[in-house]
Amino acid sequence: MIRRTSLAVVMLALISPLLHAAEPVTLRVGDVKGDRLVALKASGELDNLPYQLKFSTFDSGAPVQEALNAGALDVGFTGDLPFLYVFAAGAPVKAVGAWQNNPDSIALLTRPGAGIHSLAGLKGKRIAVNRGGWGQYLVLGLLKRAGLTPSDVSLRFLSPTDGRAALASGSVDAWAPWEPYLSSAILLDHAQRVPGGGGQGIMSGYSFVLARDDAINSNKRSAIADLLTRLALAQRWAQQHPQQFATALADSLQMPVNVTRAWVASARISPVVFNPAIRQALQHSADVFHQQHVLPDAVNVTNAFDYSLAGGANRVAATPLTTPLREQP
Repeated sequence: MIRRTSLAVVMLALISPLLHAAEPVTLRVGDVKGDRLVALKASGELDNLPYQLKFSTFDSGAPVQEALNAGALDVGFTGDLPFLYVFAAGAPVKAVGAWQNNPDSIALLTRPGAGIHSLAGLKGKRIAVNRGGWGQYLVLGLLKRAGLTPSDVSLRFLSPTDGRAALASGSVDAWAPWEPYLSSAILLDHAQRVPGGGGQGIMSGYSFVLARDDAINSNKRSAIADLLTRLALAQRWAQQHPQQFATALADSLQMPVNVTRAWVASARISPVVFNPAIRQALQHSADVFHQQHVLPDAVNVTNAFDYSLAGGANRVAATPLTTPLREQP
């Protein structure tokens, strides 16, 4: 068995009495197919839960948002930008926690022979992006960096799976994915990074844990706070055990281990302290999307966040990476 050190015990002990005092609850959780559930399982954070989790997986963030808005989920894991749309539409959902990906793990890819050797070479090209998400936001930023405008290219709005297929078949000249689509395309399809096409300086890299207002204000509140802490502990474990994590991803998702190793090294997923600095990053993204006419109206994200549940997760995020949170027997 894996034993928690005193730090982890203290963090979870702050929440567990409330959980045991309440009647058992079930959290309905939606995740974009990827690393969160695998990290939770591989790290042991799903052992001995004082509540039940019902996981559903989706191919991208948009359907997670739709399920949350419809009341089919209590909690959802997704990128920061898709959240803007449901929040702007008045969905009863708030961000309650966050983690961060390396911004350069969101990048523009091209295929050999497409003639794109620099950002300036994007002019006149066909580029696949996910509408209103990381891909579209990245490409808008890269075009600005290159002195181009959206009218200089042809954007094709495709899901990640369709975007990869379109690039491989030659239906588009470039595609803007994130991990693990990025490493899969490079290692399996021989796609190439566009020079200067990474997200550093454009993307925040933030992803959010979202929760419905009615779940936050119900007997599920303590379970949500506990899940935030466990997710942060799982992500810290993954940082400290990258090879074990890559193997677990390969086994769980039926992916080649060379792809999952590249994914883990590229994404560098890290728990972050959930505070108003994250709100400022999302506000900047909302302003850019409004200026580029992606969002029809200006959006004030001040009320999009509930910081009250992230205390345990914040303590994990604030702990230095070199501090062991777990011990092996």
